[in-house]
Amino acid sequence: MVSGAWGGGWHAFFHNVNWKAVGMTLLGSLIAMGLATFVMGAYLSPAALKYVISVFAVIMGAFVVARSYMIKQLEKVDMSKHQWLITVMGALIGYQKGTSGGNYGPFSVTGYMVMGLPAAVAIGTTTVAEGIACTLGVGMYVSTTGIVLAFAIPLALGSFIADPISAFINNKLKKRLSPPFHGRIIGMAMLVVGLIGLMKTLGFF
Repeated sequence: MVSGAWGGGWHAFFHNVNWKAVGMTLLGSLIAMGLATFVMGAYLSPAALKYVISVFAVIMGAFVVARSYMIKQLEKVDMSKHQWLITVMGALIGYQKGTSGGNYGPFSVTGYMVMGLPAAVAIGTTTVAEGIACTLGVGMYVSTTGIVLAFAIPLALGSFIADPISAFINNKLKKRLSPPFHGRIIGMAMLVVGLIGLMKTLGFF
C-alpha cells in the first residue's frame, strides 16, 4: 500500500501512468480484492494458487518475449478497445492478490504489455492501481485477521527508499531502449521468476 502510493507518485511525475487503464483495472480489482479477503480463510487454500501463479507467469513472460520480436515499433494503444478485458484482468489479479498477497505487479505489467502499453507505462500504471487496491486489502485484513507491523514497517521503509530509484531507472530505460526491447527485458524477467516459482513449488529447491 505504501509502495503503491509513494512509487505511483514518482511514476506519475515521470508521466508513466495511463490513468484510464488504472480506472478500468480497479473496477475489477477492488471488487475481487474485497471478495478474496472475505473468503480467504474459510473457502480457499493459497497452496493451490502457487502452481497457477507460477505457470501463468511463465506463459505470460514467454508471450511478452515472443511479442517483442513480432513488432518493430509499439503501436498507439486505444484503451477503449480493451476496456472489459482490462477490467476482467483487474478482477483476476485483484482476487489472487487478496488470497496470496503478491504477484499483482508481474501479472498486471505483462497483461498491459500484451494489450500494447509501453513497458514503462505498464509499470507505472500497475504501481498506481496496485497501491489503491492494496489500501482496500490492508483495511479488510486489519479488521479481520490483523497484520504484523514488525514485518510490514521495515518492508515499507525499503520500498520507500527503492521506489523513486526504480521510477527514475524505468524512465531512463524508456528513453534509451526501443519499446520492443524494453518489453523483452521485462518479459524475460517474468519468465525467470515464473520458472523459479514453479521449481520451488514442485520442490526442486
